[in-house]
Amino acid sequence: MGTDRACGVAAATIAHDLNSEFTVILSSVASAMLAIEADHPARPALDEAAEAVYRCTCKCSELLVFALRHGAHPSRAPLAVVMQL
Repeated sequence: MGTDRACGVAAATIAHDLNSEFTVILSSVASAMLAIEADHPARPALDEAAEAVYRCTCKCSELLVFALRHGAHPSRAPLAVVMQL
């Protein structure tokens, strides 16, 4: 595996892992926002957290573009094979 491809695969792996974590964070923020009133003092902090997650997911998208340019291409695999990994 060439250095460019190895970097691409690493970038794709990191981006996908981060996106998974960001999904958990954003769902927790959304749940908290639903649980509080619109004028609750925590609302601005939750809005800021949601915006930060959005900015980070945009950066992950840039990592995925980098990965594709450097040889990391998605492939199809049967679910049973993936579950054994």
